[in-house]
Amino acid sequence: MSDKKKTSVALNIAALVLTALYFALCIFLYYKFMGWTEGAVYESDLPAHISLAVDDGLIYSLISIIIIGLSKSGTLIVLPVLLAMFALLSVFFTAELLIEVSDKKISSNAAILLALLLNIVMPCYIKGLSDGRYMGMHASSIWHNSTYLMMKWLGLWTILIYLRLEKNISKKLTLESYTFFVIILTLTTAAKPNFFLAVTPAMFVFLIADLIQKKAPAKKLFFLASSIIPSIAVMLYQNKALFNAGAGGNGIEIVPGRAMSAHTGYLIPVSILSIAFPLMILLLHIKEIFKNRYMLFAWLCAGCGYMQYFLFSEKGSRNMDANFSWGYAFTIILIFGISLVTWINDIRNIKEDKSVIKKAYLGASTLVLGYHAYCGVLFFIRLCMGVSYMMWG
Repeated sequence: MSDKKKTSVALNIAALVLTALYFALCIFLYYKFMGWTEGAVYESDLPAHISLAVDDGLIYSLISIIIIGLSKSGTLIVLPVLLAMFALLSVFFTAELLIEVSDKKISSNAAILLALLLNIVMPCYIKGLSDGRYMGMHASSIWHNSTYLMMKWLGLWTILIYLRLEKNISKKLTLESYTFFVIILTLTTAAKPNFFLAVTPAMFVFLIADLIQKKAPAKKLFFLASSIIPSIAVMLYQNKALFNAGAGGNGIEIVPGRAMSAHTGYLIPVSILSIAFPLMILLLHIKEIFKNRYMLFAWLCAGCGYMQYFLFSEKGSRNMDANFSWGYAFTIILIFGISLVTWINDIRNIKEDKSVIKKAYLGASTLVLGYHAYCGVLFFIRLCMGVSYMMWG
């Protein structure tokens, strides 16, 4: 057997084993989350989401409908398996996104392993800068919130469809592809509206650029723009369901930094440490950002998500819940993914580069990525052992 085949077999086995292990651990974790009542052992939003759906009849997310359906059919016990499938789907769609962004230069098995990494990484934690490894930090790897879990894999799917359409709108935007995109985008918004708020502004910027550059006929561009209409209708319903007297809030207000600073007095360092690796890769390739549509799109999404998180807060009892953080959390996996592909290309070409400084910089970025991964693995292991996702101190 050749070395190439041996490597392929090894990657295949590693991808299969680690994926199965991750799936099994997620089932265990969500089973434990379902049984949480109070205290800091297996603490989760899941029991509250179940109660809001089953006991209060509050339907504001797709997961609410699923939970009510499972409850009425007497099969609520399968919810942990379903949520674990959501986590696994996030890995699979992350892998597909990596393959797409790399122009298929990453094999499927390698993409799965890298996707597992991207769904595990956490902020570079330094004790004393925030209230814990989660509270006060900004992370995309979140397991305790069922609505986010559903939004994440649907959102990755939506991004994948959009990037493939945007690559060649003239040829790829057909009635069939448009309808499919509308359905997935609407379902993602129904899962959690934060995706729409963080990502569609970047889509709008690209649409305007395509219109100016005449990348596609104006009729097709306006046709694509109309895809957001069903999602807007869904958000209006969600707004009505959430912001009523019984739901604990009555609106949105602009209070810069309040929710974001609730668990840290060091907002700028924490913001940098949360995305240290992507920032390092961005700085190395900042001159190329307007030539790399993937990098530009990902960072536009992240910038929009960050500003929403920084500026907005809910009124009423949820004013410090930082519910505008979910959109930014999702975009973090995008900038990590784009940065990872860029980093791989840099490593592949390192021998041809004569710059010692660049080699040292890439070496440092590798160490930072390693620390992101270490923090993520440690966080997930502790989570599975029953430590609260808040991980105070």
